[in-house]
Amino acid sequence: MDYDFTFVVSGVTVDDDAAVDVLLEAHDALLARAGGVDLLSVTWSGDSAIEAALKATSAVQATVPQLRVRRLDRDLVGIHEIADRTGRSRQNVSQWVTGTRKANGKPFPAAEGTVGRSQAWLWSEVNCWLAEHDLDDGAMYPSRAEMTEIDFALANAIRLTFQSAKTPGFTEGRERVVEELHNKHIPGFLNFLSGLDGTIDELGQHVLIVADQHEPARDVMEFVSSFSHDVVLITSTDQFTATVLSTRRLTGPTKIVGVSEFASVGDWLRLVQNNPQAAFALESAGPIAEVAPIQRRLAIAA
Repeated sequence: MDYDFTFVVSGVTVDDDAAVDVLLEAHDALLARAGGVDLLSVTWSGDSAIEAALKATSAVQATVPQLRVRRLDRDLVGIHEIADRTGRSRQNVSQWVTGTRKANGKPFPAAEGTVGRSQAWLWSEVNCWLAEHDLDDGAMYPSRAEMTEIDFALANAIRLTFQSAKTPGFTEGRERVVEELHNKHIPGFLNFLSGLDGTIDELGQHVLIVADQHEPARDVMEFVSSFSHDVVLITSTDQFTATVLSTRRLTGPTKIVGVSEFASVGDWLRLVQNNPQAAFALESAGPIAEVAPIQRRLAIAA
């Protein structure tokens, strides 16, 4: 499903011709300025507005690294703006508001607030009401609850950009993991990420490594070890799991558990579950290999 978003942004303006051009060409995203605020309008697809918004923000920020997406613009409208967008008279709109016209069905949405002496409404709620009367603009917008979730994610610098080991042949399984995350676990996962700071890279993004449970643990462990800070590994075995992993130097005596070179990611995570205080290192043909031991810091399962 396609959703329309307008974000409040910083880091670029309409005067930055290069940024304007690349955003329009790569994502059909439009930079504008209104009321002294820089705005970015974009349409993105997803199974939910939250999924679509997070995908959109990750994509535009990857295209223009200096761009920062701050929050959603609420797009408040008064009677005059509603009349303009629907092609109806202000008198007609006033009658909708008071319930003297279009009284069948749900009542007109409650006003979001008052600007001066005039009431203002969320366009997304007005448009939803208009859809019942075949007067909407045909676009899909996030609901009030979804706006809250999206703003929460943006305020906590949560950008869902996934990485994976270079092992070929597991793309489909990784895509299923990401799909399950977006479809079932986004609110809880965002809360989980908001409490983390050690998993953020130099661009302010959480490092999220996605893995199929059947891919070789060796490749994933080596990829995790390539980072100098903590990372979040997400996968799905009998349940969806997000695990904060660290290759930081161990402090104090720590049990080291060897992971077979033939083990899968699922095998490794079962070892982690059974040995929550241990660190894990790859086994070579003889002693435990030289790859830095990996320790679990935190985990959630759903």
